[in-house]
Amino acid sequence: MFLTVTFFIFFAVSFVGALTPPTFYDSLVYHLAIPLQYVKNHRIIKIESNLFSNFPQNIEMLYTMAIILCDDILANLIHFVFFPLITLSIYGFLREKYDGKISIFASLIFAITPAVVMLASGTYIDLGLTFYLFLSFISLMKWMETIQNKWLVLSGLLVGFSLGIKYTAGISTIIFILIIFYTAVSKRENIFSKIILFVSSAFLVFLPWLVKNYIFTGNPVFPFYIFGNAPDYIQKYLSHVAQHGTSGFADFVNLPWNVTMEGVKFGGGFDIIGPFYLVFLPVLFLITKTDKLTKISFIYLILYSFFWSVSAKVLRFLIPIFPIAAVVFSVCIFKFINEQSIVKNIVKIILSVIIISNFAVLIFIQNFISPLPQLFGNITKDDYLSSKVLNPNNFYPAVKFMNETFDANSKTLFVGEARNYYTNFQTVASSPFDPDIFTEMANDSKTAEELLIKLQLFGFTNIFWSEQEYERLKNGFRPNDFTEQSIRITNIFKKKYLNLLYENKGLFVYSIKK
Repeated sequence: MFLTVTFFIFFAVSFVGALTPPTFYDSLVYHLAIPLQYVKNHRIIKIESNLFSNFPQNIEMLYTMAIILCDDILANLIHFVFFPLITLSIYGFLREKYDGKISIFASLIFAITPAVVMLASGTYIDLGLTFYLFLSFISLMKWMETIQNKWLVLSGLLVGFSLGIKYTAGISTIIFILIIFYTAVSKRENIFSKIILFVSSAFLVFLPWLVKNYIFTGNPVFPFYIFGNAPDYIQKYLSHVAQHGTSGFADFVNLPWNVTMEGVKFGGGFDIIGPFYLVFLPVLFLITKTDKLTKISFIYLILYSFFWSVSAKVLRFLIPIFPIAAVVFSVCIFKFINEQSIVKNIVKIILSVIIISNFAVLIFIQNFISPLPQLFGNITKDDYLSSKVLNPNNFYPAVKFMNETFDANSKTLFVGEARNYYTNFQTVASSPFDPDIFTEMANDSKTAEELLIKLQLFGFTNIFWSEQEYERLKNGFRPNDFTEQSIRITNIFKKKYLNLLYENKGLFVYSIKK
């Protein structure tokens, strides 16, 4: 009964969040904003001002379908569904191998992780990636047992689909190839043919995104430039991602402590994994007393953590190993308990405290999102989004005005603000890492008249300017800023060619004079 209630509570917290309008920054910049652009244009288009539009988008295609069929709440729910699916997959996978208690315990470990619960409540892509990578791992384990090629092909197809969700699936791909190599050698199989079968299956599924990127950017693996130097703004983006977390050998050794106690350094937002893994870390010394499956899972866990630690140390990128971690920790903990009633009771007490602690953390975070008033109709969607839930520098009041004022044929250039979701009209917004379009035009113009002509050539009818957001992104993200000359040109341009339609707390909406 206790376990049933625990599962229900953590699923419910995530489900409630999924029923509220999306507020996650990345969703409003690209996870939902890019699909909305596709819907508005009735096709997949090249979006030059948003580098994220050239990332793999398998999950975003599901969000595109959700927007067409219903709305963004359906997109939220699509991502939420991966949460119980992964939990059930862990249970089903282990139920074939071990005692039912181990299966339930491993599922529980995964389900009570705060970062997982919070990610499941919105339109990120990490749980979708986790689900398909875990299925690929299960298929690979089946191949190791049977040496039947159908499982190897299935594992390859699933890892290829995962690559089509996020490039970080490449870490698992490398580890899977190493596992295939080891298995082929130990069972005297043809190494080359097995690896080729796996890689070709993965490549077949991943290929459409490589083709799309080559057509749109000339680089199939954008934003990674294998041949030639990457543009400055790409280098700035990659260095920004790489600067997360801690560095050095000592910090790698202390990674369990750092990830648990200083999670905010690893990306911000969803970087709370709870104390479970740190508290029970010593049980991993029992790994030598476990079976082959658990040992391989442990090696996968270590290798993935190492590759992650030397690349992009964003905690969300580490989520795919959490089902594997649940497997390893659950088996080792049951080895530790070894039917000793005193030890078993101590573990139950510690686990209960951790469950309560993780739940308290989730409730604390939910207070900032405040989903219940909007969910139960105490406030409207517009009022909810106009409140403090959209941070930093809430842009929605201006978007609400523009939705009520502009028609579908208008075209608005966003200056400063990168979040162009929730707009009913045509918009162009630079991502936080792309050069600001208006700034670039102003810097390349010699007069206000020349700047006007450039804007008109692109068909812009309006400008939305967020001063505070412009300053925030300029100082830490965007690669360009106004020069002294372009500031003078911009000031003249505002006086001569813009009409102020709306002003509110640093948000300005202008129409461009014809």
